[in-house]
Amino acid sequence: MFQSKEYIERRHGRSGTDRAYFLSQLVQEYNTTKSQEAKRQVLANLANFAYDPINHDTLWGLRVVDLFLNALTDNDILIQEFGVGGLANICLEPRHHEYIMSQPIYRNNIIDCLDSSCSTNTKINAMTTLMQLITDENYNLILTNELEKRLLEIRNDHQQKQASTMAALFLVDYYQRNN
Repeated sequence: MFQSKEYIERRHGRSGTDRAYFLSQLVQEYNTTKSQEAKRQVLANLANFAYDPINHDTLWGLRVVDLFLNALTDNDILIQEFGVGGLANICLEPRHHEYIMSQPIYRNNIIDCLDSSCSTNTKINAMTTLMQLITDENYNLILTNELEKRLLEIRNDHQQKQASTMAALFLVDYYQRNN
């Protein structure tokens, strides 16, 4: 649910926890904790906060997009999943969109989340992120032969039915492939 500042103030009162402060504490905890479980939990929370546009300015200021992008190459599959989920939630915001598109390595790391070793949720969030990143201006940067090949592999892997269905839709919508 999207929230307005007025709604948050009504719900938590004027003296409630400041959201920007709370988010900064989460980022600090993510960056300093030694516990992998705590890292997972914090990144999942940040990904959830990324869903609501009211948080986008604060998340931008805290450079949370970098946490999400760095998570894509983490060895922990849940960190990867929460990172790409955060990107899916935040990538439509113009500054975040432009930043994610600014470096080919970011797009490549998102595409790498379509690897057969990744979870169904990771693949679905990666496809969602890629679909949301596509514009008329960057169409050719995203819709590469490599991406098409990975999508075909996912579509043909019926073990992960949700990912297979989403890959089929992606192929039809962006590559005009029905077979």
